Amino acid sequence: MLSSIWKVFVALILIPASPLLVAEQPTRPVIPVLIPPRSAHPAPQRPVTQSSGYIFAGTVKSVERVAPKGNGVGVVEINFHVDQGLRGVRTGQMLTIREWAGLWESGESYRPGERVLLFLYPPSKLGLTSPVRGPMGRFKIGPDGQIALDPARISFPAPRPHIPDPLRGRTRVTPIEFVRFLHSAEE
Repeated sequence: MLSSIWKVFVALILIPASPLLVAEQPTRPVIPVLIPPRSAHPAPQRPVTQSSGYIFAGTVKSVERVAPKGNGVGVVEINFHVDQGLRGVRTGQMLTIREWAGLWESGESYRPGERVLLFLYPPSKLGLTSPVRGPMGRFKIGPDGQIALDPARISFPAPRPHIPDPLRGRTRVTPIEFVRFLHSAEE
């Protein structure tokens, strides 16, 4: 009896494995997925200064997470003292911006007392804003009131012989010098 069970077991295993006995299964057509090649020349982005609704050097005064109301989104309100207003704000003004709380979960945050140069998008319909191009729109201002020029982060255009480069050879600049240089380089 054991040998007949064994024979049935072996037959059940070997029969489907036999190419002659296996019925052909209908095959699904293979549909290729075409991935467009990456362009050697990506679409040009608007310059940082032109995309900005607010440009200012400021000191973070307070940060407050605001709970969403109803179906709203989580928001973080950041209050700044505008140390140097360059676009959309006045020097000496207190400015409150609202950012989507998800930015904070991805690592972007501000601390009271921190000094920054910001290039912010104009507020959205929900009143939210964020730095233009993420980290490219936010620069830390050191205790000396200057921004460190980090060549790994900031790529400057090639020097043009007919235009003097006021930042050549410098490693630290004031926020106003940086904004002026960036604006002229983008034109």
